[in-house]
Amino acid sequence: MAKEREKKLFTTLFGSYAAELKLLITTLLLLCTVATFLQFIPSRFTISASDLRFCISRVSTSQTLLNTTTNTNTNTNNLTVTEKLNTVTSTPPNLPPPPPPPPPPSVQTEHVTENGIIKRAFNPYGSAAYNFITMGAYRGGLNTFAIIGIASKPLHLYSKPTYECEWISDTDADTNNVGVRDPVTTVGYKILPDWGYGRVYTVVIVNCTFSKPLNTDNSGGKLILNAATSGGGDTSLNITDRIEALTEPKNSVDFNIFTSKPKYDYFYCGSSLYGNLNPQRVREWIAYHVKFFGPSSHFVIHDAGGVHEEVYEVLKPWIELGYVTLQDIRGQERFDGYYHNQFMVVNDCLHRYKFMAKWMFFFDVDEYIYVPPKSTIKSVLDSLSEYNQFTIEQMPMNAKLCHSADYGKTYRYIVLILRLFIFYIMLVLFLLL
Repeated sequence: MAKEREKKLFTTLFGSYAAELKLLITTLLLLCTVATFLQFIPSRFTISASDLRFCISRVSTSQTLLNTTTNTNTNTNNLTVTEKLNTVTSTPPNLPPPPPPPPPPSVQTEHVTENGIIKRAFNPYGSAAYNFITMGAYRGGLNTFAIIGIASKPLHLYSKPTYECEWISDTDADTNNVGVRDPVTTVGYKILPDWGYGRVYTVVIVNCTFSKPLNTDNSGGKLILNAATSGGGDTSLNITDRIEALTEPKNSVDFNIFTSKPKYDYFYCGSSLYGNLNPQRVREWIAYHVKFFGPSSHFVIHDAGGVHEEVYEVLKPWIELGYVTLQDIRGQERFDGYYHNQFMVVNDCLHRYKFMAKWMFFFDVDEYIYVPPKSTIKSVLDSLSEYNQFTIEQMPMNAKLCHSADYGKTYRYIVLILRLFIFYIMLVLFLLL
């Protein structure tokens, strides 16, 4: 009788919990199914470790500012009104006093001419765009220089700004820095490499070629750029900005660089990097091209906001090995030019490093250099040795299909097979129950 009671009790318990057990297994099956197919749905929301660190740093900074404000308020609550005013208006002892504000422009008023015509007045304020913004200036030889920068595109579109180059040797100045002899001058020849793409600013390369070699005794000197606006449509307001573009201290110029063998065979000048770059893609790109170009190569990467913490960790080993130079050019974002002022950046790289390499390459980090089978980059360039410039044909990659030889080898397919196998086992168990 006891065994029959235990059997009836087990049957009753099993019968009462069977529905709940089936519901639990069904829920697990649905979760497995969703987890299996979720990985094939592209997600637009991602969160990385850098995002979490950024959020934490924001919270910490806010808390620090709050504590600082609280402490400041506590300390200043015990001061008199005069002491508080002196505290706010006083200048820190280590900082120079601020420069005086510029005088206000003369305001014109409308008036009636002798002919009875009302002449209206237009009073400008502020500055629409800078006359010239320099990024760098470099020697191109014994008597030639290149000044790289950007300038107001409306100024070049509606006016004819001119440039004059001036060289002041340190031996031509006395102790009061006053020129003893007249400086050497020449007309600056301007080049507009991105004229069809320029926005508020357009890239301007000013070539200064003098009639004789300069600073050959390495005594030092300065290159001055006199940039005249030519009125910008108003000849009565012709303004000339005197810009100290390049300073050569005494014994600072290595003239052997113009005739000696270049340090590198291949040199890469990268475009402006911006946005949320994928560190893994950058890792693949730099590893591929270091192997492709070989040990006698160098890469200059320009960070316009795209080299975040994860990308920097990818580039850091190559920087330490001497393959990569990273330049922070985020300051140019203040000036609205085409594609983060890409043409200015690559032209600066060209003139800065052109005597350090036999060949220089200009392409993006989403492009890979490829040569035909049984060829090397050296054999291809040796066949082009009689040329000083060549272009590379572009062939887009297929972004939809995988290589047939890699079918079934990826981790995602293995995970899918395992999950489907577990799914069917659980389905069989569910049907048996």
